[in-house]
Amino acid sequence: MFFRVMLRRNGPTVCLAPAGELDLGSGSALDELYIGADEATVVACDSRNLAVMDHTGLDGLIAFFGRLDVCGIAFFAYDWQPQPRRLLDLIDAMYPPTGTKGIRGGPTGLLRRSLLSAVRLNVRTRLSALLSTSTPAELRSTPPRRPRGPGSATPPGAAGTAPGDG
Repeated sequence: MFFRVMLRRNGPTVCLAPAGELDLGSGSALDELYIGADEATVVACDSRNLAVMDHTGLDGLIAFFGRLDVCGIAFFAYDWQPQPRRLLDLIDAMYPPTGTKGIRGGPTGLLRRSLLSAVRLNVRTRLSALLSTSTPAELRSTPPRRPRGPGSATPPGAAGTAPGDG
Protein backbone atom coordinates (compact mmCIF):
# COMPACT_ATOMS: atom_id res chain seq x y z
CA MET A 1 0.00 0.00 0.00
CA PHE A 2 1.01 3.66 0.05
CA PHE A 3 2.14 6.14 2.67
CA ARG A 4 2.23 9.91 2.48
CA VAL A 5 2.37 12.83 4.88
CA MET A 6 0.45 16.00 4.17
CA LEU A 7 1.92 19.06 5.85
CA ARG A 8 0.03 22.30 6.49
CA ARG A 9 1.29 25.39 8.29
CA ASN A 10 -0.93 27.72 10.24
CA GLY A 11 1.27 30.38 11.83
CA PRO A 12 3.52 28.73 14.44
CA THR A 13 1.54 25.47 14.24
CA VAL A 14 2.38 22.70 11.80
CA CYS A 15 -0.34 20.13 11.10
CA LEU A 16 0.81 16.72 9.87
CA ALA A 17 -1.62 14.22 8.38
CA PRO A 18 -0.01 10.82 7.73
CA ALA A 19 -2.08 8.51 5.54
CA GLY A 20 -1.82 4.87 4.50
CA GLU A 21 0.53 2.26 5.95
CA LEU A 22 3.51 3.27 8.06
CA ASP A 23 5.94 0.36 7.93
CA LEU A 24 9.55 -0.52 7.11
CA GLY A 25 9.19 0.58 3.50
CA SER A 26 7.62 3.94 4.28
CA GLY A 27 9.38 4.97 7.49
CA SER A 28 12.03 6.92 5.56
CA ALA A 29 9.35 9.47 4.59
CA LEU A 30 9.45 10.72 8.18
CA ASP A 31 13.24 11.08 8.01
CA GLU A 32 12.82 13.47 5.08
CA LEU A 33 10.53 15.81 7.01
CA TYR A 34 12.28 18.73 8.65
CA ILE A 35 10.53 21.15 10.95
CA GLY A 36 12.86 23.62 12.62
CA ALA A 37 12.31 25.37 15.94
CA ASP A 38 12.37 28.70 14.11
CA GLU A 39 9.47 27.52 11.91
CA ALA A 40 7.09 26.05 14.50
CA THR A 41 6.26 25.92 18.17
CA VAL A 42 3.59 23.20 17.96
CA VAL A 43 3.19 20.16 15.70
CA ALA A 44 -0.21 18.46 15.62
CA CYS A 45 -0.42 15.00 14.04
CA ASP A 46 -3.86 14.07 12.74
CA SER A 47 -3.70 10.26 12.65
CA ARG A 48 -7.21 9.54 11.35
CA ASN A 49 -5.95 8.39 7.92
CA LEU A 50 -3.07 6.29 9.25
CA ALA A 51 -4.75 2.92 8.74
CA VAL A 52 -1.88 0.52 9.50
CA MET A 53 1.36 0.85 11.45
CA ASP A 54 3.88 -1.87 12.31
CA HIS A 55 6.64 -1.71 14.91
CA THR A 56 9.22 -0.31 12.47
CA GLY A 57 6.79 2.46 11.52
CA LEU A 58 6.19 3.13 15.21
CA ASP A 59 9.97 3.35 15.78
CA GLY A 60 10.20 5.91 12.96
CA LEU A 61 7.34 7.94 14.39
CA ILE A 62 8.85 7.92 17.89
CA ALA A 63 12.23 8.98 16.48
CA PHE A 64 10.61 11.80 14.49
CA PHE A 65 8.73 13.11 17.53
CA GLY A 66 11.92 12.71 19.58
CA ARG A 67 13.75 15.04 17.17
CA LEU A 68 10.98 17.62 17.58
CA ASP A 69 11.15 17.28 21.36
CA VAL A 70 14.90 17.96 21.34
CA CYS A 71 14.24 21.14 19.32
CA GLY A 72 11.75 22.30 21.97
CA ILE A 73 8.75 21.90 19.68
CA ALA A 74 5.54 20.82 21.42
CA PHE A 75 3.71 18.06 19.60
CA PHE A 76 0.75 15.77 20.03
CA ALA A 77 -1.07 13.14 17.98
CA TYR A 78 -4.81 12.53 17.92
CA ASP A 79 -7.57 10.50 16.21
CA TRP A 80 -5.72 7.19 16.25
CA GLN A 81 -7.32 4.41 14.22
CA PRO A 82 -7.96 1.00 15.88
CA GLN A 83 -4.92 -0.90 14.56
CA PRO A 84 -2.28 1.75 15.37
CA ARG A 85 -3.93 2.37 18.77
CA ARG A 86 -3.80 -1.37 19.50
CA LEU A 87 -0.08 -1.40 18.67
CA LEU A 88 0.48 1.49 21.09
CA ASP A 89 -1.46 -0.46 23.76
CA LEU A 90 0.63 -3.59 23.19
CA ILE A 91 3.89 -1.67 23.50
CA ASP A 92 2.64 0.15 26.62
CA ALA A 93 1.67 -3.17 28.24
CA MET A 94 5.37 -4.15 28.28
CA TYR A 95 6.25 -1.23 30.57
CA PRO A 96 5.20 -1.16 34.23
CA PRO A 97 3.15 1.78 35.51
CA THR A 98 5.16 4.57 37.14
CA GLY A 99 4.13 7.16 39.70
CA THR A 100 1.06 7.27 41.88
CA LYS A 101 -1.41 7.61 39.00
CA GLY A 102 -0.25 4.39 37.32
CA ILE A 103 0.84 6.15 34.12
CA ARG A 104 2.97 3.98 31.88
CA GLY A 105 6.38 5.42 31.03
CA GLY A 106 7.00 3.55 27.79
CA PRO A 107 8.24 4.95 24.51
CA THR A 108 4.70 5.60 23.27
CA GLY A 109 4.12 8.20 25.99
CA LEU A 110 5.22 10.91 23.54
CA LEU A 111 2.47 9.84 21.16
CA ARG A 112 -0.28 9.92 23.79
CA ARG A 113 0.18 13.43 25.16
CA SER A 114 -2.65 15.93 25.05
CA LEU A 115 -2.12 19.37 23.56
CA LEU A 116 -2.15 20.93 27.04
CA SER A 117 0.51 18.59 28.45
CA ALA A 118 2.67 19.00 25.31
CA VAL A 119 2.55 22.81 25.56
CA ARG A 120 3.22 22.78 29.32
CA LEU A 121 6.26 20.58 28.85
CA ASN A 122 7.46 22.76 25.97
CA VAL A 123 7.18 25.92 28.09
CA ARG A 124 9.03 24.29 31.00
CA THR A 125 11.79 23.07 28.66
CA ARG A 126 12.28 26.49 27.06
CA LEU A 127 12.22 28.24 30.45
CA SER A 128 14.79 25.81 31.86
CA ALA A 129 17.05 26.40 28.86
CA LEU A 130 16.74 30.17 29.27
CA LEU A 131 17.49 30.05 32.99
CA SER A 132 20.46 27.71 32.57
CA THR A 133 22.13 29.91 29.94
CA SER A 134 21.40 33.33 31.43
CA THR A 135 22.98 35.06 34.39
CA PRO A 136 20.77 36.74 37.00
CA ALA A 137 21.95 40.15 35.75
CA GLU A 138 20.91 39.30 32.18
CA LEU A 139 17.50 38.16 33.35
CA ARG A 140 16.97 41.40 35.31
CA SER A 141 18.12 43.59 32.42
CA THR A 142 15.72 42.10 29.88
CA PRO A 143 12.90 44.59 29.43
CA PRO A 144 9.37 43.21 29.34
CA ARG A 145 7.92 42.79 25.87
CA ARG A 146 5.22 45.21 24.89
CA PRO A 147 2.44 44.10 22.56
CA ARG A 148 2.67 45.36 19.01
CA GLY A 149 -0.23 45.68 16.67
CA PRO A 150 -3.48 47.60 16.37
CA GLY A 151 -4.25 49.62 19.47
CA SER A 152 -0.78 49.26 20.99
CA ALA A 153 0.80 52.60 20.19
CA THR A 154 4.26 53.39 21.48
CA PRO A 155 4.23 56.37 23.86
CA PRO A 156 5.72 59.61 22.51
CA GLY A 157 9.46 59.88 23.14
CA ALA A 158 9.83 56.14 23.63
CA ALA A 159 12.50 54.17 21.81
CA GLY A 160 11.68 53.63 18.16
CA THR A 161 9.84 56.91 17.62
CA ALA A 162 11.22 59.91 15.89
CA PRO A 163 10.95 63.38 17.43
CA GLY A 164 7.73 65.00 16.33
CA ASP A 165 5.95 61.63 15.83
CA GLY A 166 2.85 60.91 17.96
